[in-house]
Amino acid sequence: MDQKLFSNVVLVSAEIEEVKRLLEEPENLLKWIPEITTVDKKKHDFSITRAKPALNQQETITVEKGNNSVIYDSKGGRLEYQIVFLLSGQAGQTTIQEDVYVEKQTDIFLPLKLLVPIAKYSFNTNLNNLVAFIESGIVRKNS
Repeated sequence: MDQKLFSNVVLVSAEIEEVKRLLEEPENLLKWIPEITTVDKKKHDFSITRAKPALNQQETITVEKGNNSVIYDSKGGRLEYQIVFLLSGQAGQTTIQEDVYVEKQTDIFLPLKLLVPIAKYSFNTNLNNLVAFIESGIVRKNS
């Protein structure tokens, strides 16, 4: 991916390992992104379907795991993109930086400069949903 669209940053009261484990399993998207209705695990990727009209009603996600990062690579929708979650922290606090990238030559019906503020807001809302979910303690109880 060539072009960084935006970044969002949040702080969560949890260890990096807990956050990383949650992000590494896309089935968990159902718990913090309300628009997603199904996550079907395939051999090497995940198919995602949204209930409401969206830029990508359906898409396929592959997950790359790094030391302190998790990368979602989305294909098959109207907009192919990559989300890089960078994790850092100490003393039970983790900073999650979410960087969203697209190919430089993206062929969609909207200019990216119009899409970016809407997408940034939506991704930030979902990232805050992730924080609320983690801090609710449900993740720890089910581990």
